[in-house]
Amino acid sequence: MATQILTSSLKTLEVLAALADEPQGVGVSELARRTGGSRGYVHRQLVTLCAGGWAEQAEDGTYRLSLRVSRLSDAAFAQAGLGHRATAAMEELAALVDETVSLAVLDGDSARIVQRVEVDRLLRVDSRIEARMPISDTASGRVLTAWALPHDLAALREAGVPTAGDAELERIRELGYAISLPNRLEPTVAVAAPVLDARRRVMAALSVVGPMVRFDAEAAAADAVACAARVTKIVSGSR
Repeated sequence: MATQILTSSLKTLEVLAALADEPQGVGVSELARRTGGSRGYVHRQLVTLCAGGWAEQAEDGTYRLSLRVSRLSDAAFAQAGLGHRATAAMEELAALVDETVSLAVLDGDSARIVQRVEVDRLLRVDSRIEARMPISDTASGRVLTAWALPHDLAALREAGVPTAGDAELERIRELGYAISLPNRLEPTVAVAAPVLDARRRVMAALSVVGPMVRFDAEAAAADAVACAARVTKIVSGSR
């Protein structure tokens, strides 16, 4: 005997998916129209999602996804083995530039490395898997915030998390990559580019990092962008 499907759960997931398509927020009536449910029923679904921490209501009365949903994205990234599937492209880039290549995701108020490929150099950069980096001055963090959804970026700032300014983030988007800011305590430099999903939303930042004494981040930018575009095809399922 087949297990019965919970249609109410499916309808709630439809609402969750509809919220994902509206980064600026959406009202109850519009969600009801899009999902085919009654306004009252959709409102109860939204209240339930808010109670569970998966959605939130803005001051103007519209609803949007909460940052908690990003945990699902990170988990899906790990469980689908996307980091592993991206390894071949990362290995080719590491061999080309002869420096460490990493893949990082936004995790709360920092960027977290989920995959890394090193080269056999005597002078090596310490970029351990699961290492966390600030998002305001690192190349990966600046990429993840530059391509973040507006309400996600706003939530980070409202929580007091330092980020690059709007003008700088716009410049990064125009360039297609970001370079880390100087750090006296860590004499390294990195360049990073965005890895996007099928909806062209940032999933990860692919970076190349090396000691400042030998690594030219600007010169490696084009190669990093090309590799990130290749990984984007893998992630988005177009390859």
